[in-house]
Amino acid sequence: MDHLIGPLNAGVRWLGEPHVQGDFGLTQVTAGFAFQGRRALHAQTTRAAQRSQIKLAKRHDAPAGEGVIVAEFVFRPVRSKPVRLSNWIVWRMLSTVSPGPLSPREEDPASVELQASGSAARGTYSIDLIEGHGRTQRTRRGVLRGLKQNRWTRFVLLRDPSAGVVQLWAGAPDSEQFNGTFQDRYPQRPVNYVILGDDSSTAIVGSGYWDDIRIGGVLRHKSQLRPPEPSPVLGFKARKPVLPIAVTSARQLFIDDWVISSTRSIKRTFHPMQKHPANPVIVADKPWEGAAVLGGGGTLRDEKTGQFRLWYKAHHPIYGPPPKYPTKMRRSFACYAVSDDGIKWDKPKLGVVQYQGNKANNIVLAASDHSVAVQEMFEPPRTAGIIRAMNVLVYVPSEPDPQRRYVTLVRMRGFSIFTSPDGIHWTDRGRIFDQAYDATSISYDPVRRVYYGSAKIKAHGRRARGYIESPDGVHWSDTAYQLDIDERDHPADQMYQLSTWHYETLHLGLLRLYHHEPEHRLDLQLVSARDPRHWDRRYRQPILACGDRASNEWDWANQSIVCPPPVRVGNELWFYYSGRTRDHLQCDYLGRYMPPVGQPWGAIGIARLRLDGFVSADAGPSGGVLETKALTLTQPSLRVNADASHGEVRVELADLHGKPIAGYTAKDAVPLTKDSVSQKVRFRARKLLPTPDTPIKIRFYLNNASLYSFWTA
Repeated sequence: MDHLIGPLNAGVRWLGEPHVQGDFGLTQVTAGFAFQGRRALHAQTTRAAQRSQIKLAKRHDAPAGEGVIVAEFVFRPVRSKPVRLSNWIVWRMLSTVSPGPLSPREEDPASVELQASGSAARGTYSIDLIEGHGRTQRTRRGVLRGLKQNRWTRFVLLRDPSAGVVQLWAGAPDSEQFNGTFQDRYPQRPVNYVILGDDSSTAIVGSGYWDDIRIGGVLRHKSQLRPPEPSPVLGFKARKPVLPIAVTSARQLFIDDWVISSTRSIKRTFHPMQKHPANPVIVADKPWEGAAVLGGGGTLRDEKTGQFRLWYKAHHPIYGPPPKYPTKMRRSFACYAVSDDGIKWDKPKLGVVQYQGNKANNIVLAASDHSVAVQEMFEPPRTAGIIRAMNVLVYVPSEPDPQRRYVTLVRMRGFSIFTSPDGIHWTDRGRIFDQAYDATSISYDPVRRVYYGSAKIKAHGRRARGYIESPDGVHWSDTAYQLDIDERDHPADQMYQLSTWHYETLHLGLLRLYHHEPEHRLDLQLVSARDPRHWDRRYRQPILACGDRASNEWDWANQSIVCPPPVRVGNELWFYYSGRTRDHLQCDYLGRYMPPVGQPWGAIGIARLRLDGFVSADAGPSGGVLETKALTLTQPSLRVNADASHGEVRVELADLHGKPIAGYTAKDAVPLTKDSVSQKVRFRARKLLPTPDTPIKIRFYLNNASLYSFWTA
C-alpha cells in the first residue's frame, strides 16, 4: 500500500484530491514508519495556499454508520522536527446528503470535529473541538493542551445520537483519560466519511500522521476487536506450471513461456489486429443515441442459430433551459443489436425501456451521468440513479440459476450488479462495491470458478489498476493495488481500462492505455495471465492502434473494446470496438466538454485477428527449433495451427531426457506444408500418440514457417 493513491484501499478513499487542480502538499501512506506495523497515513502542507486532504470511507458492505458509534485512532503531527499547526483537521466525520433531484451530492458534518494548532518553537500543540450546529455551534479552544508533536496520542470518541452527545477520551496509548461530553453537530446523520489533514486553500496548515484507525459499534462483553485490514497491495507472483502439463483440446499458445522450455533460431512475432474494410458497422442513427455509440457491454454469438448479439452504450446529451436540465447533462443507455453476418446490424424494438413516451426502441437499461436520479427521466424506476449503464457484460452459461447467467456491472450506488436470463430484461441485485472509478470491469475465471474485476484506481497521482474478487458475484473483496505503468512506458501514460476474458488455456486482456501527453489518445495493448491476479505486459505496441488523425478517420482518437470475448467467425476472431473523433480531453473529460448537437463522434467497428493469432513462433529459411516443457497428451491426435505454406513444420516427440522416441522422430514425421488453423500431426509408422501417462517433450522444427498453437483431439 506504500504511496498508493486508490479508492477504498483499507478504507482510504483517496490521498490528495485526484480530480482537483491546485497547489497540493504531501499526502502518502508511509513506508517503514507507523504506530504499529510498517505504514501510516501522512499529510502535510507548508503554506496556507496548499491542500493535503485524506478521505476515509466505510466499506460498502459495512453496517450503516448509525446508532452508538466508537471512533478511535492514534495521531501525532511529526516524526521529529516540530512544525506550525493552524486549524489542522485531526478528525472530521461527514454524512452524505442529497439536497435535491438535480443537485450534486453534498457532504455535511456529522459529529464533533477535532482541530490542532501549535507552535514549531515549542514543539507542542493543542486540540480545539467544534460542537453543536446552527446557533448552538461553537469552537471550544484548548480542550487538550501541551501535547507533544513527536508523540502518539490516542483519541476515542463515543457518539450517542439518542442523547445528542459525543464523549471524548484522549492521552498516551493505553493511558487515555476522559476529557468531556460535547454536543453532537448533527446526531440524526449517519457517518459515511472522515476527512483528515488540509481541505482548504486558505487558513489551514500543518502536518499529521494517523494509524490504528477503527470505527464501529460498542464491543459486547468479552468480544474481541477484528484484526486490522491486511495490506491492500496484491503482491501476487506469476504462477508456474505444474509439470507435466496436460495438453487437452484447449489450445496451448506461445504468448508467454508457459509451455516453452527452449528455442533455437526462433523469433516470436506479435500480430496487431486488422480493421475490417466495412468499418464502422454501427453508428448513432437513433434519437436516443445522440452523436455516439461506444464500448462497454459485450458481444456473443448464439451457438445454435449463429446470430451475432451485441450490447453497447449510447451517450445522449440533454439540452434545455435550467433549472430542469443542466446544460451539460447526458443520458447513458445500454442498447442491444443483432446481426446475421456481424456486419449489417439491426436495432430491434424491444419494448423494455421508455424513451420520450415510447418503448419502441432497443434500450435495455437507461441511466444518467448525474449522480442523483431525476424520476421523470427514467423508466422503469428501478434503473433510477444509474450513472453509467452497463460497464461490461459477462455471460456464464454454467451458472445453475438461469436468472443469473447474464451479469452486468453498472455504475450505480458505487457499482452494482444486474443479472438477466436473456440479456434483455435485467434485475438489480444491489450494490457490490464503490471501490473504483468509472472504467472498471468484471470477468469470470472458469479455472478457479470466481468472478474477478479490474478496478480503475489512482496510484502515484495517475490512473492505475486494482484487483477485486468474488466467489459468487455478490460478495466482493476490498480493492488491492495491482498494476501501474513502469519504466518501459512513457512517463505520461496512464492505465485507463482493462477488459479481460479466458481464452483456451490462459487469460487475455486488452489494456486501454491513455497517452496523456501530448495528444490525449487511447489505444489498446495485449496483456496475458495464467492467473488474473498477475498480468504479463511483455508486448507494449498497440494491438489496435488509433486511426490516422490527419485524414480524420472515424477512430483516430480513442479506442475502447465493446468488451471481450471476441466472436469466432470462420478462422478469425472478431473484436468489436468503438472509435472516436474526439480525444479524451475533448470528449468528456470531467464533463467539461460536450460536442455540438448532431455532430457524430463515436461509432463501432470490427478488428480481426487469425484464430489464436496473437503471437506466433517463427523461423526463417535457416530453420529453428522450439522445445516444450514436460507434457502429457490426453487425446490420441495432435494438432497445430501453423502457416507453413512457404516452408514446413515437423514434429518430434522426445522423452524427458531429450532423447527422440522411436517412431516419433522428426524424420518419421510427415511434414506440414499448409497454412491452416487446424493441421493434424502424423507419423509414418505410428497412428496413435503415446499414452497420457507417458510424460514427453515436443520439438517443433520450423523452416520458413509460423506456429501459433497446438492441442490434442
